[in-house]
Amino acid sequence: ISFLQRMKVSATVLDAIEKSPLVKLNKLEGVKCSIYAKCEYLNPGGSAFDRAALKVLQKAAQTGKLREGMTVVIARGGSYAISFAMACAVLKYKLMVVTDDKDGAGVVNLLSTMGCELVRVRQHEGGVRHFAIQYVHEDGHKDRLYIDEAEYDTYLSEILDDIVDTLPNVDAIFVPMIHEDSTKALPHKFTGKLMRVTRPKDINYPRAPTAVPDLATQEELGCDSEFIVSDEDAYVLSRWLSAHEGLMVGASSGAAIKAAVEYAKHQPAETTIAVLCIDGIRNYLDHFVDNAWINEYRLRHVELNGNKPKPNDTYDPSVLVYDPTTLAGEWEKDTTGHWSRCTYTFKPYRKERPGVLSNVLDAVGNTPLVRLNTVPKIHGVEAQIYVKCEYMNSGGSIKDRIACRMIELAEQAGKLKPGMTIIEPTSGNTGIGLALAAAVKGYKCIIVMPEKMSKEKALAIEALGATIIRTPNDAGFDSPLSHIGVSLRLQAEIPGSIVLDQYRNMGNPMAHYEQTAEEILDAMEDKIDYVVVGTGTGGSATGIAMKIKERIPTCKIVGVDPEGSILADPTQTDTHFYEVEGVGYDFVPGVLKWDTIDVWEKSTDRESFETARALIQHEGLLCGGSSGSNVYAALQVAKGLPADKRIAVVLPDGVRNYLTKFLSDDWMFIRGYHL
Repeated sequence: ISFLQRMKVSATVLDAIEKSPLVKLNKLEGVKCSIYAKCEYLNPGGSAFDRAALKVLQKAAQTGKLREGMTVVIARGGSYAISFAMACAVLKYKLMVVTDDKDGAGVVNLLSTMGCELVRVRQHEGGVRHFAIQYVHEDGHKDRLYIDEAEYDTYLSEILDDIVDTLPNVDAIFVPMIHEDSTKALPHKFTGKLMRVTRPKDINYPRAPTAVPDLATQEELGCDSEFIVSDEDAYVLSRWLSAHEGLMVGASSGAAIKAAVEYAKHQPAETTIAVLCIDGIRNYLDHFVDNAWINEYRLRHVELNGNKPKPNDTYDPSVLVYDPTTLAGEWEKDTTGHWSRCTYTFKPYRKERPGVLSNVLDAVGNTPLVRLNTVPKIHGVEAQIYVKCEYMNSGGSIKDRIACRMIELAEQAGKLKPGMTIIEPTSGNTGIGLALAAAVKGYKCIIVMPEKMSKEKALAIEALGATIIRTPNDAGFDSPLSHIGVSLRLQAEIPGSIVLDQYRNMGNPMAHYEQTAEEILDAMEDKIDYVVVGTGTGGSATGIAMKIKERIPTCKIVGVDPEGSILADPTQTDTHFYEVEGVGYDFVPGVLKWDTIDVWEKSTDRESFETARALIQHEGLLCGGSSGSNVYAALQVAKGLPADKRIAVVLPDGVRNYLTKFLSDDWMFIRGYHL
């Protein structure tokens, strides 16, 4: 108990809901004053509703309105529902979500996986709110508690307090209105600073298909602080923010920042403006993030990517002379056993994420470590298991760390200069990380990845302004048609281009040696018995292992490798297709120091996806499939260990990348996996 009370480790994922950072916007044209985005999408549930859901449920329990075994009923979908589902998963309440038909398949899949009962109402008299209230008060439903969305307003003031505490001199705070009464309950101390953002009144009923989600229509608020932003303007700026600032925000946030920009154009340079960004792009991948949706509704002013480059059919075979199994630099132990003999200079450890960031790349790192509570009990495990939530990085995965570090090293060495093009073969997450960094730093970016990688990853990469090229799944790494081969051919053809090469680049393991491992050690006070890490390139496993072993020589490093990959046993040559993304290879990358791994665990698709869904449903951890691989391996290691043993597990990415894959019941059923 004392270990958790020191607050370096979160007792549940709900303890990881915290003050989100304020990120400075740097590329807005015609603006002289300072504008900061309050990035609530970096919370564990992905929105500003996370803290409201937790506080509302805690208050209801404290007042006796909500008791064990009861069902919470809400009348709103989207990010609001996901936040309540996360809180209910941890606090062990059931959740019924009454909503209209506007949520996309990805949101529905996620809510279903989280164990929600979904009731979808179409044009019911009085709307979904009336239906929910009526349903709760029917005879036989005494075990249900309706939570009104107006409860969110009570806790909006906490977020605004965060902004004022962090930016004491803030002059204006722009807030997207989720409904017409969103700010009426706020304290008078915000009077004069609060700027309300809405969309024009609907001409059509129900709301037009292009209406910005979670943004109320224009109301007569009786004040001078209402800013009305058109739907298309909201989408234009949301897409621009992703592609140029790396802010992967939802459209209501785009609307609020659009209003702030117009306001800022008429303010003096010393003015400070903050904008509440309620959520991110996760719920809108089949909406404004998708170019097909933009084209369908003819939103002509939204910036779309240009033509995709295609490598020439004829090429010099020498461009394919490449060995991904060697490390591009020196990194050896010194006489004391420390890994100090390195080609590059190490960065100092950053103990915490600052409250105000110069750009969104500063929101990479310092992710929470959360204790598992239910899943280990289900498996009869007594040992303590803690998970490192890497999906809470600003790009959504552990690969954000290496993307930033590889770019830094290339810039320092003079290999990457303004105006150049970054090309990278990847299974997706490194591509997202590099596209994020390229958006912030102004580089062009081309990502080459196999066909099996999810559509969601491709959409995120394109939203960040990068170009996607797909390659056949069955092309070996040394084939000219593989993602590696195509990248090498493109580099030879495109002037001013560079392949940073995560398979050989020192920045890959260095990022984890310098920072990720230090975060784990710091949070657990150097008291760890096992660390479980999945292996793709092997950079994260290697960097973490090198640092952990320096400090705790007795700690065992467990590498996780999928069936169908050779990383656990390089003497094997038999490889085959597997569904889990971002792990395993048909060669041993140069960044993987194989001898730093003490134990190898093999994983299967079934174990990985079923465990990932269990983590989502029982722990509220919105993690990806390879996270399931790692936790399943940790559960096998933990069997028979006493309660005082501590195991740290890396969760590499989150659900955003897989909303239509393993989160889909149909997708799981077709493959014969347990729901």
